[in-house]
Amino acid sequence: MRPQKALAALIPGLALLGMTIVSPPSSALAAEGKLGGTLRLLANAAAGTADPHINYTLQFFQMNYILYDGLVTYKKAGDKSGFEVVADLAETLPKVENSGKTYVFKLRKGIKFADGSDVTSKDVVASFQRIFKISGPTAGTFYNGIVGADSCLKTPATCTLDGGLSVDDAAGTITFNLVQPDAEFLQKIAIPHAAILPAGAPLKDAGTDPIPGTGPYMIASYDPNKLMKMVRNPHFKEWSKEAQPAGYPDEIDYEFGLTDEAAVTAVENGQADWMFDPPPADRLGELGTKYAKQVTVHPLMAMWYAPMNNNLAPFNDIRVRQAVNFAIDRAAIIKLFGGSNLAQPACQILPPGFPSFAPYCPFTANPGEKWSAPDMDKPNNWLLNRELLVRR
Repeated sequence: MRPQKALAALIPGLALLGMTIVSPPSSALAAEGKLGGTLRLLANAAAGTADPHINYTLQFFQMNYILYDGLVTYKKAGDKSGFEVVADLAETLPKVENSGKTYVFKLRKGIKFADGSDVTSKDVVASFQRIFKISGPTAGTFYNGIVGADSCLKTPATCTLDGGLSVDDAAGTITFNLVQPDAEFLQKIAIPHAAILPAGAPLKDAGTDPIPGTGPYMIASYDPNKLMKMVRNPHFKEWSKEAQPAGYPDEIDYEFGLTDEAAVTAVENGQADWMFDPPPADRLGELGTKYAKQVTVHPLMAMWYAPMNNNLAPFNDIRVRQAVNFAIDRAAIIKLFGGSNLAQPACQILPPGFPSFAPYCPFTANPGEKWSAPDMDKPNNWLLNRELLVRR
């Protein structure tokens, strides 16, 4: 791990932008919008399990969106409209009833899993029960508002979501009942943790054994030490371009094991099409000059921040926590990440550009909408130094 990566976990309020390096257009048919070919992706390492109900990494979330579908999903778009929730396996966005506590979905007909089996309401019910039965990482945070979730959290193995999930086969509808209104319910079920899987999916972490999905691609093989190979799902037929477009390449090879340096060189030489990990800082110069036409910078809605345990001294004193925020030189950290084209300082948990973001920064030399400079003269910083000296 490079020093700047380790340091990122210690810095309050650093929002990152993503840099994508693509190979010369002639080597990637997908880059030209043409059907066919193989898209070659690189990453230092695999991101763990292939189970969409368990994996909680940005790296594999990107893949799971083309392998699996939920009742709803985020619009597949390259601009801010990508924050919009759209109907996916459901025909339309749900009818909301009972003062915001009841959501009624109508399941699309004719959709099949990659193994050829039909998607039914039984699969929807089993999938949400499975989230609790396998103790998924967001079962108790994103989905605990469903009626019956409390019992499922206490005894996962016997989870039924009784009263929270019901089916009307004649009408083709699935109804969710919530304990109380949740304005973010659709956003919560739009992520891969709420993917609809076959009712027979194993009630344990699937690991490297892929579970059939409904997306345009399916995992043909997965070796975390080498490669995840994805091919077209032979049973996929595009039902909504904004929810799940068919995709261009016939095959996607996600290779693991190369260093950042080697990955940059491979993409520059046309031996790969894209790399997941940030390019090393010492390669940014050549990328911005000699290979500028192969580089794109796009917003990555992520925040690097410093968690402080307010149950332990000295961070149990709010003045000390404020002092840390005033003292950090965010500009210096930005340089470590490659400059203002790749990162920007922030003073709140929501990244700039994220829905509901409002620019403000109280923890800076000149409080206002943006961070300007550290303020080492604040009394809080004196307090921080005093507290740390006492601890020593």
